[in-house]
Amino acid sequence: MKDEIEDNSIGIADRVEILSTEDQKIKAIGEILSSDSSREILKILFNDSLTANQIAQKTDISLPLVIYHLKKMQEAGVVKITNIGKNTKERDMKFYTVDKLAIVILPLKMSEPAKKSKSLFNSFTRIHRLATLGGVSIAAWFSSQLIQKGREVSINENMIATNPISPDTPEMAMKSMPVQEAGDSMVQSTQIMQPIEPLSQLLWSVVAVLSVIVAGLVIEVVISRKYSKYLKTKIE
Repeated sequence: MKDEIEDNSIGIADRVEILSTEDQKIKAIGEILSSDSSREILKILFNDSLTANQIAQKTDISLPLVIYHLKKMQEAGVVKITNIGKNTKERDMKFYTVDKLAIVILPLKMSEPAKKSKSLFNSFTRIHRLATLGGVSIAAWFSSQLIQKGREVSINENMIATNPISPDTPEMAMKSMPVQEAGDSMVQSTQIMQPIEPLSQLLWSVVAVLSVIVAGLVIEVVISRKYSKYLKTKIE
C-alpha cells in the first residue's frame, strides 16, 4: 500500500519542478521566458503535442528558430518529446509538449522540504483541473452567446419578411387617423420600438457557466473522498 502512495506522489512530482534560488537551472529558464518566441511556443504546447513544423506553421516562426528554441527548452527540462513518427519521406517527426505543470522557485532552506510536501503537489494538481474547468466554462458561455445572437438575427429576419413596411405607409396612416388616435399610436409604436434588454438571456448564460463550475467542483470533492476511503480501507 505504501508503494502505491509513493508512486502516486512521484507521478505528481514529475509535473512540478521545485528549484532553489541557488540552482543554476534558473538562468536557462530565465533566458527561455525572456524570449517572445519561446513563450509563444510554450503557450501552444501547454495542452497539445506538436511537431516542429506544426509549431512553425501555427506561430509564424521560422522552422530553424523553432528547432533552436525547442532544443533550449529540452536542455532546461521545460519541454519533452512525447512521440516519434514518420513523415511521407520516412523521416523522423518528433512531437513536443510541455513537460512541467509548474516551476516553483524557493529559497534553499525551503526548497528541500517543499519537494517532499505531498499537499503542495496535490494543490497544483487541483489548480490545473480548475484551470481546465475554467476554459470549459468560458467556452460554454461563448457558445450560449452565439446561440442567442443567432436566435435574435433569425427573429429579426422573420419579422422583416412577414411584415414588409412601405416608406409611405406611416404618413398615409397618420393622415387617415384622427389627431388623438394618431398621438396614441405614436406613443405605442415608440414603446414597441424601444429595445428590450435581454436580462433573462444574460442570467441564463451566467447560470449555465456557474453550473459547469459547480459540477466540476462536486466531481473533484467526490473523487477525493472516494480516494481517501480507498486508502483507509487498504491501510486497515
